Amino acid sequence: MRHKLLTAALGLSVFASCMKSTDLYDPNYGENNTPKTESNSFDFSTTQSVNLTVDYSACGAGVVFFSVYSEYPLSDDEDPVLKNDVQPVFESFTDQSGIFNTAVTLPAYAEHLYIYTGNFFVKEQLLECNVQNGSASVAAKSSRSVARRAFGMTRSSDDNQTTSLATLYQLSNLVDWRTGDDTGNKIYKDWVTWLGSWDSETGRPSYLMSSSDANYSKLAFSEDEMKGIKQTIGNALANKKSCDTRFRQPFDLVLDKKSEVAVTVVGGNTCWNSTMGYYYYPEGQTPTKREDLNIVMLFPNTQGGQSSFIDGKAGSGDKYNGNIALQTGDMVQLIYYPNIANGDMSGATTEFPKGMRIGFILKSNGWGMQKSVGDKKFYNIYKGDLKNSDVARQYNAWGASTEGMSYSSDDAEQNAADKGTYACPNPTGQARTAKFAYQNADGQQYAIVSFEDACNDDDYDDIILALKPVGVFEDLPVPDEKVTKSIGVYAFEDLWPAKGDYDMNDAVVDFSQVWTWKTPNVATTSPKIYKETVNLTTYQNYVTLKSGLAVTVNNKVEPTSVKMKAIKGADVKDVTFEKDGDTYLLTEDIMGTIGTQFVIEFEYADGITEKQKSTVKPFIYRNESVGRWEVHIPFEAPTSKMITSYFRTGDDLSVPAEGKYYVRDGNYPFAFFLSGVTIEPFKSTILLRANESKPINDLYPKFLKWSTSKGKENKDWYKTSL
Repeated sequence: MRHKLLTAALGLSVFASCMKSTDLYDPNYGENNTPKTESNSFDFSTTQSVNLTVDYSACGAGVVFFSVYSEYPLSDDEDPVLKNDVQPVFESFTDQSGIFNTAVTLPAYAEHLYIYTGNFFVKEQLLECNVQNGSASVAAKSSRSVARRAFGMTRSSDDNQTTSLATLYQLSNLVDWRTGDDTGNKIYKDWVTWLGSWDSETGRPSYLMSSSDANYSKLAFSEDEMKGIKQTIGNALANKKSCDTRFRQPFDLVLDKKSEVAVTVVGGNTCWNSTMGYYYYPEGQTPTKREDLNIVMLFPNTQGGQSSFIDGKAGSGDKYNGNIALQTGDMVQLIYYPNIANGDMSGATTEFPKGMRIGFILKSNGWGMQKSVGDKKFYNIYKGDLKNSDVARQYNAWGASTEGMSYSSDDAEQNAADKGTYACPNPTGQARTAKFAYQNADGQQYAIVSFEDACNDDDYDDIILALKPVGVFEDLPVPDEKVTKSIGVYAFEDLWPAKGDYDMNDAVVDFSQVWTWKTPNVATTSPKIYKETVNLTTYQNYVTLKSGLAVTVNNKVEPTSVKMKAIKGADVKDVTFEKDGDTYLLTEDIMGTIGTQFVIEFEYADGITEKQKSTVKPFIYRNESVGRWEVHIPFEAPTSKMITSYFRTGDDLSVPAEGKYYVRDGNYPFAFFLSGVTIEPFKSTILLRANESKPINDLYPKFLKWSTSKGKENKDWYKTSL
């Protein structure tokens, strides 16, 4: 703003400099003074405190990570994914029983909540509720009945057993997407079916291990081990969210000792009925051509019935015709065939040599693309966007765990007919698996392999396997860390207590509070926050007064260490901010540090909980001889260094004895915090030079209705500008 009142402001500063030290902040100041007029009782807050209860206890999923959205977060496709442009307003973990029950701070505009979890052990992944009387509550139903029903669908008689690939010829060949017919174009060798037969109607293998098998107790997971595996998967993967790239390992599992190997199905979330095989090769002899892979049939049909697509929508279940083959805990012992390259089963053994790498391959919808057998159809009839097709959707895609060995066609005509929804060209044959490990309290690693079926997302949870024995594979990354954050923008008028132009751009600060969660041992320890980071980045419009930026941080638990940084572009400096009690003075000159990100990192050796998060209060200030001139958001108390004689001068109507600070009688505040947004949209409004000195309502037409209704209407006013 153009500071025509600069002389008056300087006069106040001179007056304050003559005060005695006893005139500093007095909590009883104003107690016997009669206000010259009544202040606006509205606090201009854009946040609300909500007693939030999220209950997944009926699902038996243990600790569950969840996200809260203020708008519908999924796309409108028949098989929706999370929208990239919709961000959560809150994220956290439940306790080990699957329950979260805590008062949290949400944007005031978040009145209808969408609670989403990507944990596929929770059947109802999207729940909705309203905020009513300061509370919101959701509870997921048990998914165990679904699992039992799915298992019931897989039961069949021995008369239906087969090893025939007659209806699975597309495991190696490309098919015509219009008809499902074989094109004669071979991509891989024919798969071998040496492990045994499977049910011809469902694809459930006859060679699954049972408790009567000699090696069962050695290769099966205990209940506690499976709990740890599931919770690790919950930390690493989230349905409909892109998998962290550090888990997308481009290499196969390698044995560091001679060992037997078994794979156990943990679960999956996909609409496809895919087919999975395994292969192996010695360390140092990685295949370079797809036709070099010697693939053994593992699971003819990987569908386990956990997909929300199957019975989460009306009429979807019949697309699978009861065609569900697997359930969590199904286990197959892998066999090593030393002469498989020659098509010879001789020498077969349950022990794999040291240094052998084991790979897996998934043919997307391989079982689902079966054609009719007589008058029966044993495949899912999902057609994607090909509504007029006479066959199930034909998908020419293979996902391998070895870099360079995957394949996915890019048919322009098919993509046009199918709106490109499921196009996934993979010209380099990039590996389509994530590999990570559950690590128990003793440091033992349980290898986990999860697949992306080359569909329309990168969540890598379409089928997930855990391998045993423990400790026979080289170490894998352990997903024991997750980050959550809260965001917002602070805006200050720097002529306080004088009346300003209320363009709210004199000091603008992009704010975020970031929490790094860790789970040292998921089977026994609930997640805790081990690092808490406060980030404030300075923006300022065209002003002449020099103001500083400070922040008061109330740590509910004493940090083990505190680190401070100043970042501008690529320049990162370790710094030490001047500290006054709980207050950090970040800069005396915002204008001279525009675009600088000030960072304070608090580390906690023993961790803190959701309820122990620190309270953070940024404000602007100027140092004076007997204290500080400070501007905080309405009703927020200043620090003990505040020069209280500024109160009730100019346009200010503070009454400290009543806990009223930085208030006035009009419809504009001296400062406010805009919750749940970043600085980006304001770069074209309040931070634009052409809008200097324009009151905030000139740019945001919903502002005055929000202000005059005392926040009851237009709670999202700052998300819609002219």
